[in-house]
Amino acid sequence: MLAIKEISKIDDKEFWLRKIGESDWSAAKYLYSLLCDGTFYDLCGAESKVFLLTEGCELISFCTFSKTDDILDTVLTPWIGFVYTFPAFRGKKRVGKLIELIYLYAKKEGYKNIYVSTDQKGLYEKFGFKFFQKMKDRRGEMSLVYKMDIEIKDYSDIIGLRVKGKVDRPLGSCHPRHKDMIYPINYGYVENIIAGDGAEQDVYIFGTTAPIECYEGKVMAVLHRLNDVEDKWIVSLDDKNYSNEEILSAVSFQEQYFMSELYR
Repeated sequence: MLAIKEISKIDDKEFWLRKIGESDWSAAKYLYSLLCDGTFYDLCGAESKVFLLTEGCELISFCTFSKTDDILDTVLTPWIGFVYTFPAFRGKKRVGKLIELIYLYAKKEGYKNIYVSTDQKGLYEKFGFKFFQKMKDRRGEMSLVYKMDIEIKDYSDIIGLRVKGKVDRPLGSCHPRHKDMIYPINYGYVENIIAGDGAEQDVYIFGTTAPIECYEGKVMAVLHRLNDVEDKWIVSLDDKNYSNEEILSAVSFQEQYFMSELYR
């Protein structure tokens, strides 16, 4: 099972430090040395954090969250840095779950944007970032700086709405393109309401443990995808007030590949 850890708050810190050190990326080895000799927090700020995405004893991805990064002469803050996914786990946007966590944390702290400095084009756009400008890094070289805006959405006209529609992917069925993805929950759409992708609005349907063909229920939440053009509506058939944990757990089979924020 996927888990997110913050390295300063785990008991087996040395084990996970060694995992970071096993990376084939020179910047990751530099992070490893900073953490080992205790200078990471001096360099990046006392409140900086190192997040790890793990599965069992495997380290999948890691990245940092800090007030400062390798762009020195700037008031821009906060930063995501040292973003890395091990080769065996690439291609599924796994590190997006760490960026999602940082986005939500930064939002809670009152920030309006988050930044990342990189030499990679076409990478951070996949996680909702947009190119901001070129800036000089610590070495005096030009770096590409990307920015992600922190949004405050208003779904008050949707949450509580009664909707109906059809179920095109019933509980127990498989994804039409990814046959190894089995739906543990009914998934359908709202008739005559068009979503951001130009198709009818998708919904996850709670309140039944059996596959169904159609539904009618109340929208109890909206899952806003941070790196996609469409949201997912969460519909309850039984008016039960499902917890955030119950909702996120039930939809994680598919949403683990996206960054999102749940609005109630």
